[in-house]
Amino acid sequence: MGRDKGLLELDGVTLVEHVIQALSAAVRDVTIISNNSEYLRFGLPVIADTYREVGPLEAIRTALANASSPVVVLCACDTPFVTSKLFEFLRDQSTGFDSVVPLDEKGMLEPLCAVYARAALAPATDLILNGRRKVSELLERVRTRTIPFGDFSHLPGARNFFRNINTPEEYDRTVEAHSRRGNEAPQ
Repeated sequence: MGRDKGLLELDGVTLVEHVIQALSAAVRDVTIISNNSEYLRFGLPVIADTYREVGPLEAIRTALANASSPVVVLCACDTPFVTSKLFEFLRDQSTGFDSVVPLDEKGMLEPLCAVYARAALAPATDLILNGRRKVSELLERVRTRTIPFGDFSHLPGARNFFRNINTPEEYDRTVEAHSRRGNEAPQ
């Protein structure tokens, strides 16, 4: 993208604020995981990664290592169309599992919009310390429940939950479609 995606704006609100709003309605505490001090402006705790250049697995490990609750709901900042109903649904499916990961409409795992139990911390740390970086390896090592899209497709906005913004072109299309369709996600 060439710049911090979470600080891009959609309808005058940063992408991370869209996610914060959805999370705040579903969980007790929200913490931002970022190495960028600009996120302090949102008035929430900001925690930097311990292990740099690891990627999403380190975000999961950082969230778990700093959690004050036994379960964390994790969401990437570039998915502005998530909702509190999605987070509540996933959280409600977490009993007895170390991770609860939804599948998108195509059946692909969405591990950065998921629920993780603190029991996943040790395996995540072990993977990182052994040079492993794939979140899929963590999911293989812990009690993981995958949730098919059909199980939550009834939730309002479900088709757009996992639409993320990775390139300047995707961002421009999303902004244009969002304003043209009255704040709906692009199709």
